[in-house]
Amino acid sequence: MKGQVMRYVVVERRGHGTYWHDPQPYLTVLPSLHDTLPAGAWSFATDPDHYDFSAPNCVKDLVLRTTPPTTNPSASFDLRFDRGPIPGHNGLTLSYNGVTSAELITEDGAPFDRSAFNSLRLDEILPTPGGCTHELAFTTATIKITCADLQANWDPPSQH
Repeated sequence: MKGQVMRYVVVERRGHGTYWHDPQPYLTVLPSLHDTLPAGAWSFATDPDHYDFSAPNCVKDLVLRTTPPTTNPSASFDLRFDRGPIPGHNGLTLSYNGVTSAELITEDGAPFDRSAFNSLRLDEILPTPGGCTHELAFTTATIKITCADLQANWDPPSQH
């Protein structure tokens, strides 16, 4: 990721392995998006844990385990994330429906790195006519999905 990718959420590389993360500009405009975001996207974006870096259901640092179909994306698909064996931190499945496009761009053009190094930095959901876009910024890649809506399902808390 080179510099700013998303419209409001700030993920800025400051040095090797050092980032500045600031979801506040997005959180400031989020209430004004209530009437234009689909219900599932709204629920996920406004979850109190979503951008709380100390919360077990925060998206920061999740590791993507499945990549989206970028050639001929299907009308629906799931993305699976986990955080590894960290007690109290849950995995996440995002289910997208009415998908019209899915883009995956890596910094070096290589296949997406599914290691913990290439973890999710932050994400942003914005309205579009008939749905929304979900942009996900990783350490060395970005994914942008345009869909009718999405559903977020967190795993139950682990019993470590």
